[in-house]
Amino acid sequence: MVYVMSSPGSNAEGAGVSLRNAVLLLCSLFIFHLGRGWARGLVEGNYLLGVVGLLLALAPVVWLLFVIREAYF
Repeated sequence: MVYVMSSPGSNAEGAGVSLRNAVLLLCSLFIFHLGRGWARGLVEGNYLLGVVGLLLALAPVVWLLFVIREAYF
């Protein structure tokens, strides 16, 4: 059995990324990539698909900003 001791002054608990946030980040990157492709519809004249894609592309960015705000501010 191996025990890992941290120094009393270190704050190692807050340094890592939780598994839940890592999975959500990967899913949001996939959604961002999908939305970015659909947002190309705005240029091609398919406005409904373009607006939906734009919203899909912006949603993960907004979520990531909220995560950063909660973690550091």
